[in-house]
Amino acid sequence: MIKKILFLCMTLMILLMPKGPVEAAGITAYEKFISPAYWTEHNADGDKVVLNAAGVEAFNKKIIAASPTVYDMAAYPKTLSGKTVTAYVNTHTDLSDELYREGKLVSDNYKNILRSQTNAAAIPAEVTVRYGVTVRRANLRNLPTGEGLFFYASDRNFDALQETALDPGEAVAILHTSTNGYFYYVQAYNYRGWLSKFDVAETDRSTWLRYAEPKNFLTVVAKDYTLKADGAQVLFQQGARLQLADKKASAYTVKVPVRTKEGKLQEEKVVLAANASLHEGYLPYTTNNIIRSAFKFYDSVYAWGGLQQSVDCSSFISNAYRTVGIFLPRNADEQETSAGIHKKMGNMSSAQRANVIKGLTPGSTLHMDGHVMLYLGSSNEIPYAIHSLGSHYTGGTRHSVMKVVVSDLNLQKSNGNTYLDELTTCVTFR
Repeated sequence: MIKKILFLCMTLMILLMPKGPVEAAGITAYEKFISPAYWTEHNADGDKVVLNAAGVEAFNKKIIAASPTVYDMAAYPKTLSGKTVTAYVNTHTDLSDELYREGKLVSDNYKNILRSQTNAAAIPAEVTVRYGVTVRRANLRNLPTGEGLFFYASDRNFDALQETALDPGEAVAILHTSTNGYFYYVQAYNYRGWLSKFDVAETDRSTWLRYAEPKNFLTVVAKDYTLKADGAQVLFQQGARLQLADKKASAYTVKVPVRTKEGKLQEEKVVLAANASLHEGYLPYTTNNIIRSAFKFYDSVYAWGGLQQSVDCSSFISNAYRTVGIFLPRNADEQETSAGIHKKMGNMSSAQRANVIKGLTPGSTLHMDGHVMLYLGSSNEIPYAIHSLGSHYTGGTRHSVMKVVVSDLNLQKSNGNTYLDELTTCVTFR
């Protein structure tokens, strides 16, 4: 009798088990879900071209029109008013906050030194733009210093002065120089800030335009790619472009920007083996290519502002889209309001939100205050996303993650709401 009851119970359990993969709530380590193959195979139109080359170019123009932080660098003005540049330079971290350096409270004297290094009083009435190219992966800073400042004495991850990181070969407009001459205030295609002058090589406008608007180039489609130039290892992150000089069946010759002792641009020719890390031009814009690019970072370190040669939530999204030639704003909230098809969540119920997500194209972005995720698709009616995650909460307890993960939307914010219920907008970039 007991055996019969056990048999009946086991049979009932099998009948009640969900069909298909079994998901874990929150972050998942389920083998199929942490591989791009599962999601691309279940993405019905995943290999269909969303936009051709002309369509991508037109969409980038829409991004520029919709996003005040994104620029067509080739069309950047040759001069700017001093008032404009002064306003740029004076838009920096509020130094009235308590800040810590190496675990110790920053003094008012140190803050005043930082303010003075902006050299704002020396900005002329009219600024003539100079032209530079980054020669290594470089940190774009909120103030002219490489030292980290933090809001908590124990913090080493969220540097208040870190804005983003630029890859080698980025064209930047040089607008100003710090008091000590060691930092340049620059405009990149989607951000402004201070770069160490040793990370930038100056050049003439015509050479600079080859980097601002390259015609022949390779795109890094791996998580990152390292080559040797000027006697050093040079790292390029996903979506970076290398100037293509020549190609053969199994090798490419690229021109790598290097900086002379005088600060001028030289180009060193480097021969690279043709492999899966590099693609001539951009990848076709398909949603499956976006998903594959995103998964290159799976389990990688989350790093605020591109520190530690890694990604935060919005640079993770930006990198995936750069591989297909779409250049998004840098920050998550600006990506949310950029060009594309927007689905506003507003005051929707959980069921209504889930229904909206179900109708999204995989590769769309899911936005909430302070965070953005890449939608992968649904399994057993449960939506999943891949994202670079700092932390999440359970019942008010914070869990530090600091990795790129795959999860459902049942993760919690500090207020106890799920990510699903905190979503504000979903965006499809087309």
